[in-house]
Amino acid sequence: MAIKTHYAILKVTQDAPDEVISAAYKALALKYHPDRAGDSPEAMAVMQEINISYKILSDPKKRAEHDRWIAQQRQQQRAQSTAGTASGAVQQPAASKTAAKQSPGGGKSMEEANKWKAWADKTAQEAKEAQERADKARADLAKASAADRAKWEAWVEKTTKEAKEAKERADQAAEQSAKYVEAAVNARVHGDGA
Repeated sequence: MAIKTHYAILKVTQDAPDEVISAAYKALALKYHPDRAGDSPEAMAVMQEINISYKILSDPKKRAEHDRWIAQQRQQQRAQSTAGTASGAVQQPAASKTAAKQSPGGGKSMEEANKWKAWADKTAQEAKEAQERADKARADLAKASAADRAKWEAWVEKTTKEAKEAKERADQAAEQSAKYVEAAVNARVHGDGA
C-alpha cells in the first residue's frame, strides 16, 4: 500500500526544494480555495490537507520528522514484504529478478499472471505521476524569474529524467505481464496449467 505523505498531498517529490513546495502549495490553494471552489465539502477537506502539509513541509524541523516517519514506514513495508506477510501492497513479483533473462516458463498460473498485471498497472501509474510532475516543473519553469531560472531548469531536468526512468520500468513491467498472461492462457488452453 502506498504511503500517504505530505509530499504526495502537495504533488511534489520528497527531495523538492522549498521553492517548488511553495509553488505547489500556492497552485493547489488557488484551485481549492473556498472563494473558487465554493462550499464543496471535498474542496474544504483538500484545502485543510494542503494547509497542514504546507505547514509541515515549510518547517525544517517538522519536515525532517516527516522524512524520518516516511523512512520508517518504508522500512516496515520492506520488512513485511520480505517476511511474506500479506500487507495488501502490490509488490513486484519475485520472478522479476530473472524475468528479463528468461521467458515465463514455469510461471503459467493465472495467479502469477495477475500479480504481474497488478505490478504493470502500479508502475504505469507511477510513470504517469512522474510525467505529471515533469510537466508541472516545465510549466513552472516558464513562469520562473530570471534569478530562479537555473533552479527550475535543474528541477525540470531531474523530473524529466525520473519520468523517463519510470516509463521504462512501466514498459518492462507491461512486457513481462503480457508474457505471463500469454503463458497462463496457453497453459489453460493446452490443459497443463492452473
